[in-house]
Amino acid sequence: MVAVIQTYQKYKNEVEKFLLDNIENNILLTLEETNLEDFFNTFSSLQLLYVADEHYNQSTPSFSRTRKDPSNIGKSRMSFIKNKKLNDKGSYVSSPYICSITGNTIITVVTKVEKKYLVMDFNLTQLLDGLGYVNNVLLFTKMTTSIYAVIGVGLIALSFVLIFYSFFSFSSYIFESGSLIEITFKAIISLTLSLAVFDLGKNLLEHEVVFKDSSPEEHSDNKMFIKFLISIITALSIEALMLVLKISLTKNYADMTYAVWLILGVSVMIAALALFYKMTKKGVN
Repeated sequence: MVAVIQTYQKYKNEVEKFLLDNIENNILLTLEETNLEDFFNTFSSLQLLYVADEHYNQSTPSFSRTRKDPSNIGKSRMSFIKNKKLNDKGSYVSSPYICSITGNTIITVVTKVEKKYLVMDFNLTQLLDGLGYVNNVLLFTKMTTSIYAVIGVGLIALSFVLIFYSFFSFSSYIFESGSLIEITFKAIISLTLSLAVFDLGKNLLEHEVVFKDSSPEEHSDNKMFIKFLISIITALSIEALMLVLKISLTKNYADMTYAVWLILGVSVMIAALALFYKMTKKGVN
């Protein structure tokens, strides 16, 4: 959706001219209810329309493509219309915003006809698609979203495989002879790896698929990266602890060097994460 809004900003003048010229050419001075629905034939992206009188009270039902809702007749639209700065032709085009009813990104056009106000909501994606501005953008967005979805679901599925493997390998101690310590460490390694893999898959789905359109935050990529690093650091910290415990139990102190290097590596990652977080925070402020 960010790409759609950026495309709209790029072609804003052309889009507004298209809308206002077509409304002006097709508008009827009387704004009768029987003629208002014809606008849906003119604009395939039109989502909703209604008319307000000179006192900013809605004087017609709210028309959509599927129904006519008379419940809002007489409702005051003053807070929405009165403060809008109309141009020299008596029209106003809003900035893109999310419709609370449909959840779509829309723009609203207000046109003054004699003493009445015609209010029209347009689906921004459909509008730009109809004008040929976002065909390739939408195709690319859908393709990348689908790829992220497949990878994210695949990573989560793989994390479940690792979890089942962990429990299966641990349960083998009951039926087969083997070292309890060795089996326990293998199970813990599988579980911590599954934690990191699951977290990566979850973050991919969260930031690139599920909430991508509704939360286009500037630094969402940074947040995803920080979350993933925290998962990796947590997993490696557990691995370092397990390695130290294993060396202590087996009395194989010659391997303590490996544990020290692992702990140092985790410490460097924590310091790097803290520095990265500080720099990105500073950049936001």
